[in-house]
Amino acid sequence: MSAPSILFPPRLVVGDTIGLVAPASPPDDPNKIEKAIERLTAQGFKVKPGKYLRKRDGYLAGNDEERAEDFNALFADPEVKAVFALRGGYGSCRILPLLDYTAIQANPKLFIGYSDNTALHQAILLKAELVTFHGPNASEAFLPGNIKTFNRMLMEPLGKKECVLFSRDDAKGMVLKTMVAGRVTGRLIGGNMTCLLRLIGTPYAPDFRDVILFLEDTGEKAYRVDGMFTHLRLAGVLSQIRGLILGRFDHGDEMERWRIEGYLQREAERINVPCVSNAPIGHFPEQIIIPHGVQAELDAGEKKLSFLPTA
Repeated sequence: MSAPSILFPPRLVVGDTIGLVAPASPPDDPNKIEKAIERLTAQGFKVKPGKYLRKRDGYLAGNDEERAEDFNALFADPEVKAVFALRGGYGSCRILPLLDYTAIQANPKLFIGYSDNTALHQAILLKAELVTFHGPNASEAFLPGNIKTFNRMLMEPLGKKECVLFSRDDAKGMVLKTMVAGRVTGRLIGGNMTCLLRLIGTPYAPDFRDVILFLEDTGEKAYRVDGMFTHLRLAGVLSQIRGLILGRFDHGDEMERWRIEGYLQREAERINVPCVSNAPIGHFPEQIIIPHGVQAELDAGEKKLSFLPTA
């Protein structure tokens, strides 16, 4: 399958304005909003909070209309050059029908977030053909352990030459493991596994044909991870992908972690496409930033993922 056309947003420049939005849940600690603003300002950026950024509606950061209004307004605002999600949690999928994808496509800008924001990455790529960035939310942005990856992926030139996203020599302290050896190219999509599964059967489900799929999750027991992979298999997803990247599947219980690791090894062998595990993707501040929707090459034997040049 030929690669569809995609839009790359302009790079960030010191002095630019970053819009701050909460498309899912509110922060567990309201002070995280001010801390995020302080860190972004300390890097030389201006910050424009969404109108409803500090709203709370139960487990949501305002009602669906308010959260969608903030998202649409920040993308339409010519002053704003990037939109950062404050946090994940739950609720991004609820606003997908309310987003103005025509305006998003007409005003391409950086969008970054992870976890529940997986829904937004998928919908924006599908409906607006815009490359977005899977990585730390604003509540974790520009911490000492991830300043370098923010600068490299959001501010330096991107797309004109090969860019190594991770390798055996740079895995954020994690030991990369080859599950199934091999080298493959494909479109790079994925995110949080729980959130991705919510989209299957909806108008916002991604096209999984010939992709390199990256997945991560947190707090899920082994049987739940098994159930999610079973869902992907029964939905026909796993027979379509070219490669698989397994990030961190966190669980506080040592026995559950052991069970999950064993299950992932067996599942990778069953899918039988080039696969690495323990990639630096997941629920931890030092995770790498991945341009979502780009053409990439996975060399599982060399434990290396590269973003290929667009021209």
